[in-house]
Amino acid sequence: MTLVLTVIRISFLIFSLYGYAVFFEKKLHFHDKVSWVAACTWIIIVLYIMAYFGWLYYSGIGLFIIGCISAIYYLYQKRREGNLGIPKLNTLTLWLTFYFLMFSLTLLHTSLEHYDNFSHWALIVKFLYTEGSLPTANDAIIGFTSYPMGSSLFVYYATLIGGFDDSIMLIGQFLLLFSCIYALFAVVRDERRVLIITMMFCTIAIFNYFNIAIRMNNLLVDFILPMLTLAGISGIYRMQRNLSQISIFLFLIAASLSLVKSSAMFFVVILIIYYLSRVIMMWRFRKSKLLLLGITLITIICSLLPSIIWNAHVKNTFPESKHEVSVSAYQQIFDNKDFSIIKQITDLFISTITDISTISTQGILLVNLVMFTIFIIIRFGMKRKNSLFRYLLIINIVIIIYYIGIYLMFLFSMPTEEALYLAGFNRYASSIVILALGACMMVLAREIDYSFFEQTIEARSFRSFKSLRTKKWYQYTTLILLFFATLLLLSENNGMRYNNIHFSNSTPSVFSNVTDNQMTLNQTHYLVVTPDKEAVDSYLVNFVGRYFLYSPNVEGKEDFIMDDQPFIDLLNNYEKIVILEDHYTFNAMTEKLFDKKLKPGIYDTEDVIGDHELNNKN
Repeated sequence: MTLVLTVIRISFLIFSLYGYAVFFEKKLHFHDKVSWVAACTWIIIVLYIMAYFGWLYYSGIGLFIIGCISAIYYLYQKRREGNLGIPKLNTLTLWLTFYFLMFSLTLLHTSLEHYDNFSHWALIVKFLYTEGSLPTANDAIIGFTSYPMGSSLFVYYATLIGGFDDSIMLIGQFLLLFSCIYALFAVVRDERRVLIITMMFCTIAIFNYFNIAIRMNNLLVDFILPMLTLAGISGIYRMQRNLSQISIFLFLIAASLSLVKSSAMFFVVILIIYYLSRVIMMWRFRKSKLLLLGITLITIICSLLPSIIWNAHVKNTFPESKHEVSVSAYQQIFDNKDFSIIKQITDLFISTITDISTISTQGILLVNLVMFTIFIIIRFGMKRKNSLFRYLLIINIVIIIYYIGIYLMFLFSMPTEEALYLAGFNRYASSIVILALGACMMVLAREIDYSFFEQTIEARSFRSFKSLRTKKWYQYTTLILLFFATLLLLSENNGMRYNNIHFSNSTPSVFSNVTDNQMTLNQTHYLVVTPDKEAVDSYLVNFVGRYFLYSPNVEGKEDFIMDDQPFIDLLNNYEKIVILEDHYTFNAMTEKLFDKKLKPGIYDTEDVIGDHELNNKN
């Protein structure tokens, strides 16, 4: 796929999203900054429903056509009204455009490399793309059958329009994340106050540091969880005076969020609690309290229904499922851990979260330090009461509950060998740190605004400062924050580009050099020969092989020091042999027995063995 064609297809993808975003803005009167994330989540929900009926492909094409028609219609309307022109440029628009274009350009030249892309997240998108349906018990290639499809469905939509490619999948997920980032600015009262905007820029840039365990150059969902939650909170806050708007918005965000990952229910509960707090505020002013109660209950039930249906689907479709949400499964895993193992896990967990070198601990300390410092400045320096300390207390309570949940996960749902080294801790903890930072950012955006000298937004101008001295502080602080935010973004982008440069040394790169990405699901038995012992022992070769060869029957092997007959018997177990790199021992055996040396490539086992006995697997 040429770069120009890829860009054109991505442009059409964004154009269809614009059609839905402007619909939510014009017809449902959503705030313009939350309409994009509403459009993305709407697509997820529609595809999720249609997938159960086997209409995934046709519904995806239908969504694209309707989105484009909607976009054309609203652009035509703007032209008739004389409003069709270049959007107003300001600091927010320019910086976000820079953010989007810089990372999009990098992702256009990025390939998937992270282990979990091939074990599930990219594999499930490939399955949806080729099969056009949800996996069943007969689809052995999908191992993590209990994982919900939320973000994968949106990435599937991106590949349906943009074509199946690593870069398209990455940009599809980035579009979802960027829509969440854009929604965060809905809490801003006055976009002309650049200090608040640059403070938010800086926080968003810092997200990348605490998301370093996964970054944006893969399809893992741990970054999506807090971002969708923050987008939901921002939208509900902005539209809190309109019950119908926040109810529809909660349904879109919470329903999609619950389908991203099983652990997403923690974040869904946060959203629902915040929604209920806004409903309670309406209670005194509503004449029809019964109607208010009814709408609230229906909204919450509908928000939870997709997750409930998915769990029922998993239980009825798959006899056994990895990471299944099941009390019996949790009990079995926990029973395998004796007291000494539990003590080891507990001690390591406590030492990890109390270690200042742990990235997530640094994030939690940063949130507390920033919020408490600004609370002191506003309360005692500016003599104004504020709610920062109350919100800081709430944020810390949420963090503590989440950490308890992580600890229980290591005990009840993670195998002992993985729990003993807290596998994935940084990735799991980064989600709550980003949520805490985002919440801190939004609260500060409001409190700082309320602390400005001029509180009447319409009356604000370049003269609206208490003194020339405070104006200079404002300007210098703004410039420093803008410089720091941009520097952090450039650093993150350079880190991703550095990974791209060294991608050629990775197992996925070696596979891509040997074989094309097979797009027809098959049951062929493959033996993958590689000298990389670490990649074999970690099952990376197996998972990457399953993805590229598109077969559940792929086995990587590095050790071929064996007698002649066992070597022949080994080869007889497979239909095809994949040579990733020159392997001295393997070639020594094939030269000795078959008078052949095999270069990197794919070979039929029958052609390699020749006249020796061959028992094909069918």
